Amino acid sequence: MILLIPPTIDEIANRIERAVLRRRPEWRSVASLDRLWAVAADHLSAMHREDPALPLDPELYVAALPLDAPRCDPWNELVSGASVSHYRRRIKRIVRALRRELLDEVRRAEARLRRGEPAEKVLLVRCRSLSPLGIYIVAQRVGRRDLADRLRPLAREQHRACPLYRAACVGLISDEDYPELELVPGLKLRRRALHVAPPFSLN
Repeated sequence: MILLIPPTIDEIANRIERAVLRRRPEWRSVASLDRLWAVAADHLSAMHREDPALPLDPELYVAALPLDAPRCDPWNELVSGASVSHYRRRIKRIVRALRRELLDEVRRAEARLRRGEPAEKVLLVRCRSLSPLGIYIVAQRVGRRDLADRLRPLAREQHRACPLYRAACVGLISDEDYPELELVPGLKLRRRALHVAPPFSLN
């Protein structure tokens, strides 16, 4: 069973606090930061509402900020307009890198298919240079929906590990073919653990 559960402001605030204090542990004793975490959580939530392409990911948000300067101002860095720019640039860099990786995988797999290798061998036999999402994309692009259906569970797991793959796949496959249905942007998928049999041959 899958439940769509939006993270609460308190949850986001706690995750921001933990992420910031891992980078700047000396700030634990700064009393003026007591309210900052909730304000930063509201700020990140507002950013995501205005632009769902900016994920509601507190740890990634904090990682995108330049918090390492000796004279860094926590309030300015976490809730200013500049924080939006920093986060947007980080997201764009990640998406570009993911897209390059997927394009490389798709080109390699499609080249093997053009050389006459059977689709079952290219797409279902485990290969370290091809990710589940990469081979799922190829299966959709070459019209092998039967194989895509077998590959979908692991491709979905790859997406859930990094939802930015959705943006990286724009133009590679249609939105309708993407392995994870996005009902409401920004909501987390929480589910009971299910055993998923790998679609690969181990031979």
